[in-house]
Amino acid sequence: MKHSILKTGLLATHNLILHNDYNYQGGDVEGATFVGGDLNTSGQASDFGSKFGTKVNANNAALSVVGDVNGSTTWNGQTIYGDIHVQHGDFVYGGALNANPIMNGGGAVYQDKSLSIANIWNELTQASTDTLNAITSNQKELTYTGSDAVAVFNYSADDLFAQNTSLMLNAGSADTVVINVSGKAIKAGGGTNLVNGFNHNGIGAANILWNFYEAESVDFNNLAMWGAILAVDADLTGGAVFDGSVAALSYTGAREFHKFDFNPPVEVSEPGALALFALGLIAMIRRRKIA
Repeated sequence: MKHSILKTGLLATHNLILHNDYNYQGGDVEGATFVGGDLNTSGQASDFGSKFGTKVNANNAALSVVGDVNGSTTWNGQTIYGDIHVQHGDFVYGGALNANPIMNGGGAVYQDKSLSIANIWNELTQASTDTLNAITSNQKELTYTGSDAVAVFNYSADDLFAQNTSLMLNAGSADTVVINVSGKAIKAGGGTNLVNGFNHNGIGAANILWNFYEAESVDFNNLAMWGAILAVDADLTGGAVFDGSVAALSYTGAREFHKFDFNPPVEVSEPGALALFALGLIAMIRRRKIA
């Protein structure tokens, strides 16, 4: 029998998806960005404006903002609009445009008041609850010894992101890795690093998904993340760099989001009883949060 997992292609078509606000403090997003709340770039000097869509196809939307775009800054003692640089593709917004769009690739700028993140978020939330076999190993190395195409690890954030931890990954015969991380208020310890198996010599950022399925906040501190991040209930901060797509409640910070498209499997082997128990537990947690 077969079982569907991660029934979404959104992490392959978008580099950054936020349900609420993007409080931009620097950096850039190479792929497409979809913000369900406001884009706030206030405080950025006009000649160093925010950058979006470096690696977006010219015919696609590089930046979509459901709410307002706020890019005011102080220049020579006056409050002026800050620049929003879109390198390729279009810029669409639903609320007020309080910024100065710079369309370096010749894309269009237009308002669409019907813009909504509701369907996108329903799909991502469902993807976050899709899990497979629970595989555990020691805290320093994630090692998969099974034969499935997808290796799934279940860990607590405290074990994974402890102070001065160097995480290694051995995906074995699997071509996709899912790491389900438990914990509500998560902060990566100082000196935490992703090393062997996570870099270009390993399975690759496009084949790894971190599922922070119950997190309400994640501070990546100075950790350079490798792989896609799914944290539908969490406000994110920190991080040295993000090599992979990110979907979260909000993000505040000054970091780069690099375009490594995560292409999840459509069907894989049906999970065992332990995975089904984990899936039911996650669903129960979510029902309690809603109640």
